[in-house]
Amino acid sequence: MRRSMTTLTLVAVCGSLALLVAAAVAVAMTLAGSSPPAGAAGARTWTTTLSPAPDDLALAQITFPDAARRRLSPQTLHVAVSGPFGEDYLAVGAVSPSLTPGVARVLVALANRPSALDDPVHVHLRISAQRSLGAALVRTSANPFARSASAPRPTLCDLRLGGHALVGSQLRVLGSRGSAVSGFDAASVVAQGYDAACGLAFASAFERAFAPSSGGESTTPTAPAPTPVPEPRPPVGRLPGEGCEPRAGYACPLAGAVRSRSVARR
Repeated sequence: MRRSMTTLTLVAVCGSLALLVAAAVAVAMTLAGSSPPAGAAGARTWTTTLSPAPDDLALAQITFPDAARRRLSPQTLHVAVSGPFGEDYLAVGAVSPSLTPGVARVLVALANRPSALDDPVHVHLRISAQRSLGAALVRTSANPFARSASAPRPTLCDLRLGGHALVGSQLRVLGSRGSAVSGFDAASVVAQGYDAACGLAFASAFERAFAPSSGGESTTPTAPAPTPVPEPRPPVGRLPGEGCEPRAGYACPLAGAVRSRSVARR
């Protein structure tokens, strides 16, 4: 009995210690902000901040070097917004494996559309990925519309496109948030954003969709400028009283000549 009681006591003590250790680990994970989200057991979570200028966009590239053969999906990778979002637009697309051999890659486009209500300066993205994807490398770029043509290309411009533009069919949409950019779906926004950031050809309508006057040019006719009416020239060669009227800055020619002769006679 003593041995049995001793054995039961040791089991109880070990069980209590195991529970205490598990609780301590859970608290540490929560404080570190790395606890997996609900429904995504075994995921790691981190935050990335994008700050596009008004009427411009920002791009984020998430690369998993050890997940070349893994298919990225909303179940393995999730991008959410943490905090205010305003009228901005977010689109996430997985890049075709043929363009990123040896790695798995995702592009995230964020369009900054200013509004009078809750317009954030910075947008914090909460990214959750399964641990089986391995470590992630994140690169960002912002404001391609304001960048000069001579500026160096961002480091995220490394897709194997052979100088051609990225198109929406080469992306698989993993999610989006907000009202779509006028005339472009989620895949097109990501593709056009990449092309604009990397100096590739993109639709001019895409940049116009971000401009404050994107609703269309005004068709109100503009009134023509009035035609200036030439000032009538006073008659030349007549004396006062015979059609010539002296005024400031002008004297009748013959009047000056007659006065000169009068002075000479005197």
